[in-house]
Amino acid sequence: MLGEKGLKELLLQICEEDKIPEGTDIYPLALEMMEYIGTTDSVLRDDLILSVLCYFIDDHLLSGNELKKLLDICLNDQHLFYRLGEEEDDSVFNRSFTILIVKGIVCYHNSNGENLLNEEEAKKIFNEVIRYVRLEKDMRGYVKEKGWAHSMGHAGDALRTLALCNHIKEKELLEILEVIKEKVGISYYVFINEETERLTSAAVNVIERNALIEEEVIHWIKSFEEIDKPADFPEGHYFRENTKGFLRSLYFRLKYRKASNTIIEELEKTIYSMNKFHS
Repeated sequence: MLGEKGLKELLLQICEEDKIPEGTDIYPLALEMMEYIGTTDSVLRDDLILSVLCYFIDDHLLSGNELKKLLDICLNDQHLFYRLGEEEDDSVFNRSFTILIVKGIVCYHNSNGENLLNEEEAKKIFNEVIRYVRLEKDMRGYVKEKGWAHSMGHAGDALRTLALCNHIKEKELLEILEVIKEKVGISYYVFINEETERLTSAAVNVIERNALIEEEVIHWIKSFEEIDKPADFPEGHYFRENTKGFLRSLYFRLKYRKASNTIIEELEKTIYSMNKFHS
């Protein structure tokens, strides 16, 4: 074991020299990086561990069995579900960067013949990611002196990738849309670090899979008007900022991408109906 200091030195060397030192055991190094993925050292966590682990995954330096073992580690109680439900403590860094490793492995599956994961494995990953997104309470984006937490931005990235997985079908795609609605409908925090843009990317991928009938998408859009809106300030204000920000982002993204006029028009009506400043 290198320890945190030794790991940082090795990863700095790998990044600076753009090569892995001869004799390095890749999988044991990946396991050690997972031990420190939740560090509050933003350089080690974001610039080094995340970058090098993604490099290992993207460049096929880990075998299929090793990737699956890495997934099992990601989905355990010491990583994606570590102290899940806590707010504004350092455990969020572990969860929010672990979800990016899950995303990276699913992306590997999507990009390399779709033969890494079978249907049962893909559905398990999907269910665990949805459970995580639903239960995550720490919404902070950038944390002073500790760097990015960005749990919902990173969750959006994972959902976006899952939406493209061949094993994810109509039922799961609808569930992605529902969990997005749940998170953009929170009223205890205002998203200020483009989280809604990244959740929009996930919604766009769902819609553009063309696995859902148009009426299902329209029903989902209309359902934003039915969310119970907090009456108190600032909760009601936070809710409006989050939901309108997301719907506007989705509107412009889909309009630019030439989506169905019916969907665009429904978004326009829903955004207008949720705006208390009509005149």
